[in-house]
Amino acid sequence: METTKVMKRLFTLSVVLLAVSTLSVAAPLGACVDGILSTYIGNSCTIFDKMFNVGPYTGNVAAANVNIQFQAVGNEFHLILAPQLGFGLFQTLSFTDTITVLAGVAPNLPPANFQIVAVKDQGFFSAVAGSAGSLTIQNTPGPTYNLSPGNELGGTTPITPTNAVTTISTLTGGNPGLSSLELDYVQANTAVPEPASVSLIGLALLFLSAGIRSASRARRA
Repeated sequence: METTKVMKRLFTLSVVLLAVSTLSVAAPLGACVDGILSTYIGNSCTIFDKMFNVGPYTGNVAAANVNIQFQAVGNEFHLILAPQLGFGLFQTLSFTDTITVLAGVAPNLPPANFQIVAVKDQGFFSAVAGSAGSLTIQNTPGPTYNLSPGNELGGTTPITPTNAVTTISTLTGGNPGLSSLELDYVQANTAVPEPASVSLIGLALLFLSAGIRSASRARRA
């Protein structure tokens, strides 16, 4: 009898934990398209084999008045925030996002192994004389960028290849403010060809070379 009660309690606890874990998972919205930030907060979307999870946001410009853009440019993926026209500039903000590589989604299909190999600093400050503020972009894993007004480094920082990067962007004291925030991630295929594959390629090249030499002899004869 006591065993039955314990089993029922364990079952109830497992159901509660499952419900909590389900609530904490970002709801998928499908393909990432340009839109309003408030629509994406707490949700996820995809571009090819990359998934963006858009986390919490606070700032002087309400999320309903912030445009969000997602871009895929070559081997780079961009997330861009910008206040809508008429709602001023970012003077304070705190924003979290995570980009994750999805296995089994083109172009990340075996034997390929696409991973994030670098991040870029692309914080755009208004360069008005006498402007002030501090923008910190913290990548995990990866570097932390500490930017000042008018500073647009835009540099690429390599990181140890990883399947996911979480970025926390924090702006304080922006005056007159930040006109947009761009976060960039660089991907690459990190798969190493298997020795057998390399050998097969070598043999194919050897036979091709032999065939060319034979054809050349035949023409001379």
